[in-house]
Amino acid sequence: MAVDHVGGETLLARTAPEDLMAVGPMEAMPDVPAWHRGRMVLVGDAAHAPSSSSGQGASLAAESAVELARCLRDLPTAEEAFTAYERLRRPRVSVIAGDAAAKNKAKAGKAEGQAAFPTPEQMFAPVHRHHIDWDARITA
Repeated sequence: MAVDHVGGETLLARTAPEDLMAVGPMEAMPDVPAWHRGRMVLVGDAAHAPSSSSGQGASLAAESAVELARCLRDLPTAEEAFTAYERLRRPRVSVIAGDAAAKNKAKAGKAEGQAAFPTPEQMFAPVHRHHIDWDARITA
């Protein structure tokens, strides 16, 4: 089946080069000071919404759900479980958010120093090789 590119070609032919790229700031949600209070706990984007450039929003939410389930399974009270969940998740979420912020700066041409292009292994291993050991017990 042939793909019709005439519409796209026409659009490009009628568009001035300076209008082909729109660059603006990538927004990120600020850190939430506490992920829980009483019997209420935040998960996913409510607790940690990384910049869309991270490509990790859904993955972080799924990881957080698993970690919260482990904490609720292993600790006697909701308060202890929520505290442990936040303690376990904040460091990873901060790393992902920081990495996304650095990539946003580089994309906007505001990176410090010379641009370095890491290998795919260097770029993706810390994110894609994260492992949650379901059988490991959580302690307060």
